[in-house]
Amino acid sequence: MECPSSPVYQTSVEQKRQAQSAAKRRHLGMPKLREMLRDKCRIRIMDARKNNIDSNRTLQLAELKELLRLELIEFDHDLELEMHILQELLSDVNEWYALGEQSLETLYVEPDASATEQIVLCPVCQMKPLSKFKSSSYICECGIKFEHSADLKRLEQLLQKQITTHEMNCTQALCFFIEPSTNALYTMCGTCDYFSSV
Repeated sequence: MECPSSPVYQTSVEQKRQAQSAAKRRHLGMPKLREMLRDKCRIRIMDARKNNIDSNRTLQLAELKELLRLELIEFDHDLELEMHILQELLSDVNEWYALGEQSLETLYVEPDASATEQIVLCPVCQMKPLSKFKSSSYICECGIKFEHSADLKRLEQLLQKQITTHEMNCTQALCFFIEPSTNALYTMCGTCDYFSSV
C-alpha cells in the first residue's frame, strides 16, 4: 500500500474559521472564565494591599503610642522640674523680701537719745554708719572710704542739702559714689543728669 507523499484534506472555509476561533478561545480563554479570573485576581490584590496597610497602620499606631508615652513621661519630668524651679524662685523672692525689710529697718533705725555720738548713715550703701578715720577721712563697714574736711554733723547737713536740692527738680533717688582718683564723694542722678560733689 502506497502512502501519498502529501495528504490532501478536504476542509472548507467554514471549518477553517471554526478551527481558528476554537484556537483563539483556547488561547485566550472563555470570556466568562476570563472575567472570573480577573475578579479573583483583583480581590486578591485588594486583600493583600489592605493587609499591608493594616499591618503598617498597626506598626504606626504602636510607634505612636510609644512616642506619646515617652512624651508624657518627659512632660511629667518637666512639670516636676518646673515646680522645683518655682519653689526655688519663691524662696529666693522671700529671702530678698526679708533682706529688703531688714535693710529698711536698719535704714530707719532712730538713734538712742542716750547715745553721745551722732550716727550718720553711709550715703553709698545707706545701711551702715559712717565713722571718722583720721582728720579728714571717713570709712564705712561696707568698705568705702572717702576724704572730706567737714566734721560728722556738717557732713550730714551737706548730704541732706544735696538730697533736698535734687528732690526739688526730680523724683528719682540720688546716687552717691566715690571718685577713685580723688577719693572724694560725688552725687549723680541718671534721670535728670544732676551731678555734684559733696
